[in-house]
Amino acid sequence: MRKLVVIIIVAILAVLFVQPIRAYRTAQAELTTTRAQLSVVREAKQRAIAERDALGTREMLVREARRRGYIFPGETPFSVGSR
Repeated sequence: MRKLVVIIIVAILAVLFVQPIRAYRTAQAELTTTRAQLSVVREAKQRAIAERDALGTREMLVREARRRGYIFPGETPFSVGSR
């Protein structure tokens, strides 16, 4: 009789601990995923900051302006293309 009571108590305790353990493992998996996403976002932010800083230089501003079709005063614009 005593063994049966102990077995029942152990079974009840095991059942009670299953859900918290599952929740803990799910939270750990979500944390790992979120940390990986955060790392990707931080890298993208660093690239954007570097690009922003590079655009602040005169060379990059001139390059971007020429790409958009701007010219300096006194220059003659021309277009090279095929028909």
